[in-house]
Amino acid sequence: MNRAKSILLRRRYPDLVFWVSFLVLNAFLFLPLYLLNVHESSLFPLEPAMVHTPGDVLISLLIWRENPDPFRVNLELPILIAPWVNVGWIRRGLFRWLVMILYFIALCYYLYESVMISLYRFDPVFYNHYFLIKDGLGFLLDNLNLSVGLYLAAGASAVALLLLVIWAVRVLVDWQIPNDLSRVSRMALAALAISLTLSALAYNSVLADPRMVVSSLAFKIEQNISASLAMYQDIANFDDREIRETYDYSAHKLIRKPNIYLLFIESYGSVLYKRPDWREAYLKILDRAEKTLTKHNFHFASALSESPTWGGGSWLAYTSALFGIRIDNHPQYLSLFDRYQLETPRYPDLGAYLRSQGYYYLWVTSLSVELKDSMWEKYIRFYGVDRWLRYRDLNYQGQHYGWGPAPADQYVLSYARDEALKEVDQPILLFYITQNSHYPWDPLPEVVDDWRTLATDTGAEDMLPREGLDHQEVRQNYLHSIEYEIDMLVRFMLDHADEDAIFVLVGDHQPPRVSRRADSYDTPVHIVSRDPAFIAGLEQYGLRRGHLDVPDEKPQLRHEGLYSLLARALVERYGTAPHTPPEYLPAGAALPDWAKGETAE
Repeated sequence: MNRAKSILLRRRYPDLVFWVSFLVLNAFLFLPLYLLNVHESSLFPLEPAMVHTPGDVLISLLIWRENPDPFRVNLELPILIAPWVNVGWIRRGLFRWLVMILYFIALCYYLYESVMISLYRFDPVFYNHYFLIKDGLGFLLDNLNLSVGLYLAAGASAVALLLLVIWAVRVLVDWQIPNDLSRVSRMALAALAISLTLSALAYNSVLADPRMVVSSLAFKIEQNISASLAMYQDIANFDDREIRETYDYSAHKLIRKPNIYLLFIESYGSVLYKRPDWREAYLKILDRAEKTLTKHNFHFASALSESPTWGGGSWLAYTSALFGIRIDNHPQYLSLFDRYQLETPRYPDLGAYLRSQGYYYLWVTSLSVELKDSMWEKYIRFYGVDRWLRYRDLNYQGQHYGWGPAPADQYVLSYARDEALKEVDQPILLFYITQNSHYPWDPLPEVVDDWRTLATDTGAEDMLPREGLDHQEVRQNYLHSIEYEIDMLVRFMLDHADEDAIFVLVGDHQPPRVSRRADSYDTPVHIVSRDPAFIAGLEQYGLRRGHLDVPDEKPQLRHEGLYSLLARALVERYGTAPHTPPEYLPAGAALPDWAKGETAE
């Protein structure tokens, strides 16, 4: 539309043009959250499953609803525009530019909030996300393996949307619009502004919640800044003296020392129980695994555990489990990471305790994109490992898959186990987080009879993710990735069935894109051993013995409680003083507020 036609249209239909521009700009603020959750939400405000009474209808339409639809209203936009069209002297100053600048600030903030809530279920906190973006954005883009064409298409779409927004803003605050608007439109806008002001007085900071129908940028930013300052102060004042006393396990000696495989399964979430099609298929996968393990004299117990993170941030999940404290944002992690580089004695985590009992601590990372050697040294000091196997150490020349890209998990685990036992005459603690169940869950390797053959398929090209998959294909790929991991881990356990070993399998967080806000932070935990007495002892902590599935969807554990649970269970079964084990701390060690807050909804 050229400028002359645009001006003509505004003069003939000023009310129509004004209200269309207003509604478009208002909807644009809420559109990102809807689009990022489009496959798990409804375009329309009312979801039949959530509406039961007339009161439910009114609440959903006017106050609050879970569904992230774009049919909401921003508080500030009508409050700014109402004076523009009703008060003549305001138009003489820079008010028009103020409206334009504030709108673009609002658009950027709502986009930022939408990404954080949709991908990680984190409430927007500047202090947290500054470090997360600074440290992780480049790594994320490097490992997504997206084509140049996709980036160009995304850039072109962004430019087109930006031009549309600029046009709508210019129309909304056009100098001529206030003179042409009808009295009815002026009064309607003034009434809307007054009603929203009353809403702000009634609800105050609650309007920062993205589920509210009336949404306020001012309250969002105020809440964000307050949370950022509080997080900064709490982290700066962190004192670990009480934690060190809590995890002083020096008096708890082990006589028998089975090998321990602490294996985190990427994106292994309780959402598998919460979709009918997934639940049916998932229970069949678990049933097949149960029968195979039972046939080979394995025993097992399972539960759900509340992770400190959702949809990403695996390092928060497994570090919480290893350290026995809740670490639910990146600045907290960084503060600990920097603190425990040189400090002695080192932090008394699970690895430190088992090393004090004679264990050899092996950590494995398989991503083909590696860090600098100086950074690896920092990670080694932080986690206190004896050896860290990296991609370059795996002697792998086979196909690479999906995220990273990375080798087949079956090869990595088996190679690491054989490499460790070949070099040391000690019990081992082996830590690994799977890569083949990482988003985008495509493509996937196969479970093979001899894992060594996976490293020799040098003739084929790397298996990179396919683009343009519809949502149902993505869902199926996720389920297949979990099936692969469970089948692969069962094969891994069978290959080493002669060992005196304990296998601890833990989900790190819910899968992104295919789960939603209401699916909780819970992930499955399975503990497997050929020692029936050890598995029987886990029942007292809420794990269900003899099953890989769980009877209901209530979490019995928390990730930060796994350290004390494992230490206590080991001492009860294999310790010199089994009747005086360390205390089980379901929520981890006593901490300041920053590390023991409730999970965000």
